[in-house]
Order: sequence, then C-alpha cells, then structure tokens
Amino acid sequence: MTMRLYNDLADLWPIVSPPAEYMAEAAEWLDIIRSRLDLAAGRRQRPTLLELGCGGGHLLSHLTAHFTAEAVDISERMLALSQRLNPDTRHHPGDMRTVRLGRKFDVVAIHDAVNYMLTAEDLRAAITTAAVHLNTGGVAVLAPDWLRESFSGPRVIDWTRQDAGLDVTFIEYVAQAEPGVATLESVFIFIINQDGQVKVELDRHTGGLFPRALWLDLMADAGLDAEYIQTQGYEGGFGGNLFVGVRRASRG
Repeated sequence: MTMRLYNDLADLWPIVSPPAEYMAEAAEWLDIIRSRLDLAAGRRQRPTLLELGCGGGHLLSHLTAHFTAEAVDISERMLALSQRLNPDTRHHPGDMRTVRLGRKFDVVAIHDAVNYMLTAEDLRAAITTAAVHLNTGGVAVLAPDWLRESFSGPRVIDWTRQDAGLDVTFIEYVAQAEPGVATLESVFIFIINQDGQVKVELDRHTGGLFPRALWLDLMADAGLDAEYIQTQGYEGGFGGNLFVGVRRASRG
C-alpha cells in the first residue's frame, strides 16, 4: 500500500513537522557522535555523514554545517524536499536495505525512517547497510520511535501548525500492539484549512516493533560495538530511543 505522506501529501510534511523543530535533537546527536567518533590522526577535520531514509531532510539540515553529507531516500518526493532544503548535499534514490554507494563515511544516521523495517531481516539489512558504509571507528546512529518493551497503546498524537494561510492539524492514531506481532498499525489524519476551506486526508502506515535486545544483537552481528541511549522523547510520548554503534576494526 502506498503511503501518501511520501507521495501526494509530501508537501504537507514541512508544515506539520518544520525543520526548526529538529534543532534540539540534532544538537543532542552531535554531542553523542562527537563523544564517540574516532578520527585517526592526520585525517580531514571535517568528517563525513550519510543519512539513510533522510525524508524531507529536516534533521539533516542541522547537521550539514558540521559534516560533508550525503543522503538516501526511497521516496522521490521526499528527496526533492530534502534537496531544496540541503542544496549542497548529494542525494541518492535508494532503499536503506539494499543501497550501496561504494564508499565509506565517518557517520551513518537513520532517523525515524528505520520504523519502516517490518521484519527482523529488514532491520538486519538496514543495519548491515549502515555498517558497510562506515569507516573503522565510525559511528552509526539509529532512532526508532518505539521499542517492544516500552510501547503502550493505543494512543493518539495530534498537533496543529500554520504556514502562509494554511493551517494543518495532524492526528496520528497508533493501534495496540498485538502479542507476537512485530508491527504496529498507524492511521494519519490531516485536517487542512486553506483560507477557510477545510478538507481531510487519510493515510495508513505500518511500522516495526522490536525489543531492545534485538537491536543490540543485530548491531553486534554487523560489527558494531553498540549501546542504547535514552534521550528526550517527542510530543505525544514517542521517540527518545537511540542506538549508537562504533565500527570495529575487521579481524584478520
């Protein structure tokens, strides 16, 4: 099923989740990355970063001043938004499970796009992609919205944002997690008021729901020394989960 947010409704994303709202999170990521990044003596001063599943590039826009960045996303509409916001960043179409750019980076980041890994094998593939694009001593950062052991539902998240005569109320309903099922169903509702004319758009999303131990095990399998860091969550009680891994030297 096509997710409309990343297709015909993509232009709503910069309104309902504007780039400025990612500033504090990006600052937190920078502190964590800098404290763990191992740059060998004599290497360039400006490290490199690859974001997989960059979406509209909102988090990335606060990182490009600190890294030479590249970005990947499976949605052409989202890539176009990110390119507009981050014009000096190289953008590539691709699936985070399979894309291979043929070069390595000091940091590989996967923000909440990692939520769309629906099976353990999907998640393993995305983590493998991150690892194979990392320099030795480089840092992988992954940020799922939910973990199996801490999720409770159903829940409803909503907020309203305005932009130049356009008011958009975003409502997300997240269903109860079913026992033994590794996915969560969400319904997105967009209530759009443009100059007094109101319309409603509906979208459905499915995300993965995995235990913390699986994330750490898969990162270790990919050659990463991994840790879980609890960070500040988002409005509505989601987010606040960060998995950070440092790329080990290859044996032999």
